[in-house]
Amino acid sequence: MHACFEEAYGGAIDAAEALRRFRGRIDGEQAELIELSRRLAMAVPEALVDAGVLGKGERLEAAARAHVAEVATSFRLSEAHAGALVEESRLLVNELPATLAALKEGACASEHARVVVAEAVTVPAEARGRFDEEAAVLAASCTPPQLRRRLRALRERLHPETLRERHRRCRKDRAVWVDGELDGMATLHLHLPAQDAFGAYDRIDRAARSVREASSGAIPAERDARNLRQVRADVATALLLDGETATATEEAHDARDPLAGPARTVVPRGIRAVVAVTVPVLTLLVRSDEPAILDGYGPVDAETARELAAGAPSLTRILTDPHTGATRSVGRRSYRPPAELRRALAHRDETCRFPGCLRPARTAELDHTVPWQHGGATDAVNLAHLCASHHRLRHVSTWSPENLGDGGVRWRSPAGRVRQVEPPGPLPPGPLLPSSEGVPF
Repeated sequence: MHACFEEAYGGAIDAAEALRRFRGRIDGEQAELIELSRRLAMAVPEALVDAGVLGKGERLEAAARAHVAEVATSFRLSEAHAGALVEESRLLVNELPATLAALKEGACASEHARVVVAEAVTVPAEARGRFDEEAAVLAASCTPPQLRRRLRALRERLHPETLRERHRRCRKDRAVWVDGELDGMATLHLHLPAQDAFGAYDRIDRAARSVREASSGAIPAERDARNLRQVRADVATALLLDGETATATEEAHDARDPLAGPARTVVPRGIRAVVAVTVPVLTLLVRSDEPAILDGYGPVDAETARELAAGAPSLTRILTDPHTGATRSVGRRSYRPPAELRRALAHRDETCRFPGCLRPARTAELDHTVPWQHGGATDAVNLAHLCASHHRLRHVSTWSPENLGDGGVRWRSPAGRVRQVEPPGPLPPGPLLPSSEGVPF
């Protein structure tokens, strides 16, 4: 029995390892093909962009942008991810040949290669050859976290710039972004200088611990049931939204009043946070539990929606149905759509109508699919939201849209592929909605 188990168990592990090696070969060959496509795009940029409206430098930049969009829509990736994949492939093929060979031979996994690429990006070009050779050897014997630590030490040894000089330059990359998660949750990321990030975390941690300590002396029935991680999250949220820290009671937090109570630490109030939320009228009137739509995220539960709507500064009726008398078209009378039509189209489109883009319609621009100067009308059938980046791409490249009139757009890529963006929803029948200015917390 024991021998049979070892044979079956060992066989399964060996087969999985063989597949891992095979995946490395496939990933390496994929990188070579992606780099080949990039070279072709850069060699013949006029195949991807409108050469008549751009200078040579702009033409190459626009061709690179159009190529990333082609990869993104082909691989079903975000453009940020696709751009990273294109750059990763360029580095592997052109500047990290030893790592690429190790990947294709199965000496290291794709996870190791990504670590090497990530660390190699900031290694000066003249030092990358040596970095690549040593990294390929290390990748064959380390886990990815071990490899990252070893490569950072190697990078410090090879880098001609001081850490201070590099830090001053890298400060320009600081950023904030948010990722939507499941079940009404999201993750907020802050990319900051290390001293600021750790300082902010220390302040949050100290405030959270003070909340916990204030609760520890209470009788069991009144003690805060939140764990320390939850209190940290509530403290950080309160600081960002209201400029104050959370309090000692979980009940206060759950009641949307995390600031009332004896344990709060007050700091100056800042700008009020604002979000946009679309609430079905029956949900607003407590006659339905149909979810609302939080702009940039998606559905939120009815109770949360009613609480957000209760804080809205005003309500706006969106009249888009022909029977209501609302304006759906001004034809050729005006290039600029009226405010009522803009609100209705923002509700219909929800996001930029380029494949894979999730930038909210409220921050995007309305594009005439058939250009105004070529006879296009200002109406719901000919207008669609495009973020500033994709609006420019649409007019300088050979990406070509066809407006389907219901929020859907059919795109033809420079490679001749058709990508269809499905409509998120029809024009609304006229419910009461919170103002497009947003809902303050």
